[in-house]
Amino acid sequence: MAEGDDFARRLVVSVDAKGYGGSTGNWQARIQAGLLRVLGLAAERAGLDRSGWATQPAGDGELAVLPAGEPEPRVVDDFARHLHAELRRHNRDLPADKRLRLRLAVHFGPAIPAGNGYSGAGPVVASRLCDSPPLRAALDLTGAALAVIVSARVFSETVEQEHTSLDPADFRRVTVRVKEFAEDAWIWVPGHDIDGLDLDSGQAPPPGAGPAPRPADGAAQEPAAGDYAGARIQAGSFIGRDSINITRGGGDGR
Repeated sequence: MAEGDDFARRLVVSVDAKGYGGSTGNWQARIQAGLLRVLGLAAERAGLDRSGWATQPAGDGELAVLPAGEPEPRVVDDFARHLHAELRRHNRDLPADKRLRLRLAVHFGPAIPAGNGYSGAGPVVASRLCDSPPLRAALDLTGAALAVIVSARVFSETVEQEHTSLDPADFRRVTVRVKEFAEDAWIWVPGHDIDGLDLDSGQAPPPGAGPAPRPADGAAQEPAAGDYAGARIQAGSFIGRDSINITRGGGDGR
């Protein structure tokens, strides 16, 4: 076989849970169970077969190389939407400090079978995007259950070209810088406007500088400043590695 004959590009998905390291051992076990449950339900409802995903579990997260032919628009759109819905259901009766909150990254790039899993930029880029400071800030500042980041290629070829039901205007461009890695990517936080947030410093805007963050997903809303005739009026101010250990694999495609 000629060198490079096993080269393939794949969809790579990375997901990570917020606050795992600071939880007790018992609660970490519950986070792991909840993570697998919401991922499985979201994939099923999006028409995706997670049994074909080559996954690397990480306790508080997962890295997955998807099989050839997995529809990219369905992953970026339906899977993300259903994941958000499942997280809201999961968090409904939980106190704020116990809610499952996730960062999700989607990239399409080289993922080459290797001796201990996969090599190539695909898994590395997805992991760096998922762990990036702008995505962490977007999740923290909004109090959301889910923050999504897609690589520039996924955004331009899938979202911007209207292969999904997502509105490109709901995404915000950021630059992810980690050591030698520096690339643009696009962040979307379902149900939240992040245009006014400082995703570089992780600071919320001062009062009046932009829209206030919505209540945390799953949280009960406080009564509004005024209710009139039934209408509510509210006033308000991986580092990646060059080789990723994946348990399963397949061929090229997306």
